[in-house]
Parts: sequence; C-alpha cells; structure tokens
Amino acid sequence: MNQSVSKSVWVIPGLLLAFLLVLGCVQLYSNANALFGAKNESSNYWITLSKTITPDNIGRKELIGFNANDLAELRKWSEVKQVFPIISNDFKVSADGGNFIPFYTDMYLEAVDNEAIDIQDLSAFKVENNVIPIVISREYLNLYNYGFALNQGLPQITEDFAKKIEVNINLTLKDKNVTYKGRLIGLSDRIHSVLVPKAFLDSLNATQSFAPKHRDIYTRVLVKVNDAKDGGLIAKMEQKGYESNQESLRSAKIKGKIMLVLQAIALLGVFILLLSVVLVINYIKMAFLERREEVSIKYALGYSPKKMVQQISFRFSRMLFVILLVTLGILSVAQYSLSKLSLSQGMLSPYLDPWLGVMALVIPFVMYAVVFRLIYRWLIRSWRLIT
Repeated sequence: MNQSVSKSVWVIPGLLLAFLLVLGCVQLYSNANALFGAKNESSNYWITLSKTITPDNIGRKELIGFNANDLAELRKWSEVKQVFPIISNDFKVSADGGNFIPFYTDMYLEAVDNEAIDIQDLSAFKVENNVIPIVISREYLNLYNYGFALNQGLPQITEDFAKKIEVNINLTLKDKNVTYKGRLIGLSDRIHSVLVPKAFLDSLNATQSFAPKHRDIYTRVLVKVNDAKDGGLIAKMEQKGYESNQESLRSAKIKGKIMLVLQAIALLGVFILLLSVVLVINYIKMAFLERREEVSIKYALGYSPKKMVQQISFRFSRMLFVILLVTLGILSVAQYSLSKLSLSQGMLSPYLDPWLGVMALVIPFVMYAVVFRLIYRWLIRSWRLIT
C-alpha cells in the first residue's frame, strides 16, 4: 500500500465522521425545535405569571403580588410583548344553584382586559339586567364532566347547555350583600380562571376598604411572549422567583440541555474536520517537497504554480463533495427512521433540513478556497527550496 492510499485510509473516515457530527447536530437542532418549539418573533404565546410562595411572603399580598414596579420591569424584558395584570375580587363571593340545582360553593372572580381574552365575540361581556357574564377555563368544565360528574352520578353537560344555565352569584360587600345571576358566555383555553367584566369588578373593589399597601397589587399577570420556552425568559423568571406552567419550564430546561450537548458534539466535529484538513494540507506539502525536482522542471517548462495548486485543491474539494453526499445519505436514512418512531409523535419531518443541502454545496467551495490559499502561499514562500 503506497503512501497516498495509506493517507486516504485515515483522512476519508475522519472527514466522514466530522461531517456526520457537524451536519447531524444541525439536523438534531432542527428536530429539537420541532419537538420543543422554535423561537419566532412573529409567534404569540401566553403564560400566566405568579410569584413563588415562600415562608417570608405567605399571606402577605404586598409581597406575593405584582406592583407597579414589577409590571414596568416585565414590560422591559425583550422576550415580552404585552403585560396584562389580572384583577381579583377583594370581597367574599359564593354561588348556588337556587331551586334548579342544589349546590353551594365559595368561589372567586378575576378580570383582565378584553384584549387578552381568547373569546371571539365579547359583545355580551358586560353586566346588564342584574346578570353577570362569565368566562371560565375549559379545564373547569372538563374537570366537572370527567371527574366530579361521573363520580357523583351527576349528568355531564355540554358547552351549549352550560351557557343556558343561570346560577346565583352572591357578593358580600362592605355595606351590603348583593345577588346577581351568573351566565356563562364562553370557555377560555388561555386563562385558568373565572372571569367577569373588568369594569364591573373594578367598581365593586372600589367600594371596599383597601389597606394602602394593598392598592394596585395584582396576584397574577398574563403575559404575551414570543416563545414560552425561551431559555432567556425562563432564566429571568427563575431569577425573579416567578412561576408559570411547569410543563413549559420543564420543556425549556430539557431543550436547553439538549442544545448544550449538541453544541459540544458540533465543536468536536469541527475539531475533527480541522484536524483532517490540516492532515490533507500537510500531505500536499510533503508531496510537493518529495517531487520538488519534478515541480522545478514543470516550472521551468512554463507550468504555473497557481495552476498546479488549483488542480490539487479541486481534487480535494471533489473528494469532500462525495463524502458530503455519503453523509447526507446516512443522515437521510437516520432522519426517516427517527420520524417513524412513536417518540416523535408525528412532529418530525421524514426529510432533512434544507440547510444541510445548502451546507453540502457551500462547504466544498469554502474548503477549496482555504486549501488553495494556504498551499499557494506556502509554495510561493518555499519556492527557493524546490528550485
């Protein structure tokens, strides 16, 4: 086995491994975004923030809630688009079914700007004729239908039927007790709460005796963000002691760890690639030195040094292109197999990310330019050694 073949035995597998690591990490990054969500400036995600309860702030609304300074700081976060404080009742609320449904429960009321409520038609969302329109979380209706109703032998109800039911809403205010009729007008997938019109709840809260330190304190805040799983957003929330949906936090942490692993693997691939290129360049230099007499004769006959280096660089780039095609073939099979696994839940494309094709076309040209420049500069500096 001559030296040329023995060099290829080590260089070609090294380049193949390097491209598998680098391009594989690009594809895995694309897969991670498909599974956990990609940051998109045009996307809108909604999260509800609250402060973590600790022994120091428990029962202290001025510490457990969001004040004006907290809201102002939230609005400055680059990851946040809009902030909507959630107002809660400052009086006792209860509900009963009257003679129609024999039940009684203490409850709570909250309110937020209509802009933040995910109900298309809010024309009926105003108090009229002693009737309070209510928006509840869809999860509340599901809990009743699939949990409480089945276990208690009660009838399950549809959304349309629920909108026809009226219940008594009993308010215990500072100066008097008032009873309204409550009527459901819609279900929210965004806010887990019992929502009433904001102007109505503000007017009732204004009749109560606020402690000065409790004025303009909001226990929860609804926030519109670009990406609920953004690592920077999660880091700021943890630093401030804010809580949100734990599934979003968990997904963000998993995604962050995956990205760190992919970056480490990609760096290893780049290192192997650079090492392989260095070996190839050294091999080319050795070939020139071993054939310096032949090169000198060609130069004397009019052969251009640039032409000779161009030919060698082109062969190297052509070899890279073939290796890249093999790499894409291996990754295509792996990606197709991965997309068919139940773990992917149908969220992964069976095809490679288009950026891999772009990289496969660009890399040979870049490496051609790099190798040509390095070899040619070396050859010119070393020309006296071979003439």
